[in-house]
Amino acid sequence: MAAQPHVQAETFKLVLEKFKASLSASERRRFGATTLQDLEIELQTIQLKQTSERKARAMSRLGRFLEGMKEYDKLVAVFLNTSQLLAFIWGPMKFLLQAYQRIGDHIHLLSQCETVFRQRPEMCHALRLVYEDILEFHWKAMKFFQKRVWQQLFRALWKTFEVEFGAILRNIRDHMSLVTSQATIAQFTEVLRTVELTKIVLQGQIENEKHRRREIVRQWLSAADCEADQETLASIRHEYPGTGEWLFKNDRFSSWFDSMHCATHQLWINGIPGAASLVVEKAQKEQAVTIIFFYCRYLDKDRSTFLGLARGLLSQLLLQDDSLLPYLYEKACTTGQRLSVEQVAREVLETSIKTNEKLYVVVDGLDECEREDRKQIVSFFDNVWTALPDDEKDSLRCLFLSQDDSTARKDFANMSSLKITEAHIRKDIRTYAVARVAEIKAKFDLSTDDQHLFQDLIVDKAEVSVDIDSQCVDWEGKRFRVNSKELCGSLVEIQTNGEVNLVHHTAKRYLVDQDFIDVGSGELTLAMLCVGYLSFPGFDPAIHSSEVCDFAPSGYYGFLDYAYAYWSRHMDAHLRLQKASNGLDELFEAAEVFVDMHGIAPQTKIVVPKSFSERWKATNQTRDPEKLMAAAYISQRQLNASAKQEAEDHVLGLHVTVQQVRKCLEEMCLSNKSERFRSAYGTEIFKCPRVNCTRFYNGFRTEQEREEHVPKHERSFFCTFAGCAMAKLGCATLKDLQRHENEYHGSFTLEDGEPEYPEMPPERVSFKCAVCNAEFTRNNNLKIHMRKHSAPNEKSFICSRCGQSFARLGDRTRHESTKHSSAKTFTCGGLLKDGTKWGCGREFDRGDTLSRHWKGEKGKMCISVKKQEEETENASTSASVHPSNASTPGA
Repeated sequence: MAAQPHVQAETFKLVLEKFKASLSASERRRFGATTLQDLEIELQTIQLKQTSERKARAMSRLGRFLEGMKEYDKLVAVFLNTSQLLAFIWGPMKFLLQAYQRIGDHIHLLSQCETVFRQRPEMCHALRLVYEDILEFHWKAMKFFQKRVWQQLFRALWKTFEVEFGAILRNIRDHMSLVTSQATIAQFTEVLRTVELTKIVLQGQIENEKHRRREIVRQWLSAADCEADQETLASIRHEYPGTGEWLFKNDRFSSWFDSMHCATHQLWINGIPGAASLVVEKAQKEQAVTIIFFYCRYLDKDRSTFLGLARGLLSQLLLQDDSLLPYLYEKACTTGQRLSVEQVAREVLETSIKTNEKLYVVVDGLDECEREDRKQIVSFFDNVWTALPDDEKDSLRCLFLSQDDSTARKDFANMSSLKITEAHIRKDIRTYAVARVAEIKAKFDLSTDDQHLFQDLIVDKAEVSVDIDSQCVDWEGKRFRVNSKELCGSLVEIQTNGEVNLVHHTAKRYLVDQDFIDVGSGELTLAMLCVGYLSFPGFDPAIHSSEVCDFAPSGYYGFLDYAYAYWSRHMDAHLRLQKASNGLDELFEAAEVFVDMHGIAPQTKIVVPKSFSERWKATNQTRDPEKLMAAAYISQRQLNASAKQEAEDHVLGLHVTVQQVRKCLEEMCLSNKSERFRSAYGTEIFKCPRVNCTRFYNGFRTEQEREEHVPKHERSFFCTFAGCAMAKLGCATLKDLQRHENEYHGSFTLEDGEPEYPEMPPERVSFKCAVCNAEFTRNNNLKIHMRKHSAPNEKSFICSRCGQSFARLGDRTRHESTKHSSAKTFTCGGLLKDGTKWGCGREFDRGDTLSRHWKGEKGKMCISVKKQEEETENASTSASVHPSNASTPGA
């Protein structure tokens, strides 16, 4: 039984209400009142503007769509007795001027199907589906074009158009085919089922592609783990509830933090580092606010430079705004392995910041950065905020926290400041003191047995897993039983990701300056540990894979990645710092054993820089100092970001053993799920072979992820067009990528469309001789030519020195400058000792011209005789010196 018109109208209404729910209140009001006439006026305005600017585009592309929608409008009005529905298609169209021709191709024949709708009212369901498709198309496109700075993002997003919008266009085609083919109910049901299945499959493909792109961007950024910093500081603060709340009662801070009423857009808080964690936590709970943050750390290039900050902030922006993915992905594909160019970082960060309606930026610990870096960071955000239009100033809030010093005041001179004093934090100090007193009481309330147990644990902690003397690794028996925080107390802090850091860079300086730690001795110990460990039986070049698998479960290879990468760096640091020779003999002996065990014959000669060999001259006392120095130099060189390890560069065969061990661990991780194995090797077993890649140490969970990652080091420029094979294979250089995109995808510009009206070429002017019909492009050339006809034998230009006549003024001038000039000339030729002449006798005005003459084939023949004479006489001068009796340049 056919559905009643009012029932059909209700189904349309449900679709419309769903679409309206995705709009803002202002959008609902504006779109709901829009008519087709309003849209046509808007299009005419745009067309007139483009024509006046000589930038006209093919607006006729919209014609097919408008005609089809007019027919659709008539049918809806007749059968559903309503006309408001189409207002929500006319309105969003103001934001779109692309792709409508494709939609029009599918719906332009609706008027021919009017009889079908009269005879079969159930076919109105197909109209409802088409309406839903067009609304979805508008919603996706409109959300993009309403985004801030969409012009900068447009190029990247357009390349994904077919994936994002192609499915909707296919749905319109399929739904319209139901109408044009007058489908039966069974056919109708089958098409709907097919469309739904296709949606599910396509959505899975889109999600997989997004995941792949997001992983490429994440590797390109390789950002510091800001979230781990935040979690660590927040967990510490949570141990002392109520601390830091005083800040939100401060008027100056509140004027910055209030999302609705802001009087201070940039604020500098000077006080203790880490105070930002509560601000971040509170801001994350605010509605319609995006918060990004960064914790600086001294001497950590990923946490103390503008590049490091840009990477960290971009990583967070991507996590909170998926629409940035196409833009960042395109940048990652066209700028190399990692974001390492400051200008690119500035451009990308500024664009990404401007896409937000309301963004809070919090940078803590700026005093941990060098002065130039700090100044650069502050000025960047100040410039971005200053450049915003007045009505968008409130879209960006910046909060900086650092210690107060004279240079800091200069950097923050243009913004409001808030100084944290003892009065502010007195209550927090009291809360902390009370909690610590309770801990101390609990600690010293131990029983006697508990005290003995604790003392035994301290003894166990003093031992480490790697035993150089016995050449064994006892991961279970000798590893630390408690964390580093309990060992080192307030000197260190442990991040939630397990990373251990000194509480502040001044702690290291204090320990070194007060001689609690001898850096040179520490580097020696680590060098001995690495070199000795890599000489264990488990790294023997002749070891069998089965033996590797026997060693692995005990945690034997848990120290391999670090030792392999840094053994030479620790040796180099010790040689730089150590003033006395204490311990060098033992280190050199261990290094000799290490090189003897792993040494191989290099395929090419390794050239070690003089500065490096000078620093390592103490190794001359070893048996093979050249091989040791070459091995150490190559080991350090491969740590450089741009280094590329060539197969013929290897002096040690240790890399083969590393590959063998890793292969064994990869096979074992699939079957060995024990806690000991996970504790020793982690869960990211599949690692990159490049030592200068962070993935060499922290790998991937699957082999597929690793295999997709490794080629990026060699082919790090990727096509950004969805579905292209080169999006995965990549290109070796940016030039190769540009050539590929031009050849296979065509050139692309933001002004894509109809070609501009070309400038008319200048009219060709011709000057014709009336006597012989010769043509000239310049009038003066014609005048010179005419002299031949008027006085062919007359030579009216006479030399004033010798009386010679010339037909043209230029000929006389050249004659006088060469024959009668007092300037010195340079001659190719002269006399040999036996009186014979050499050279061609040509004269030159300049010495450099004569020199170039002698470098040519004819000139070489000229001077070869003189050179032979000089060689026979064993002249002391070189063959390139000119003959003494010739006119030479500069003589």
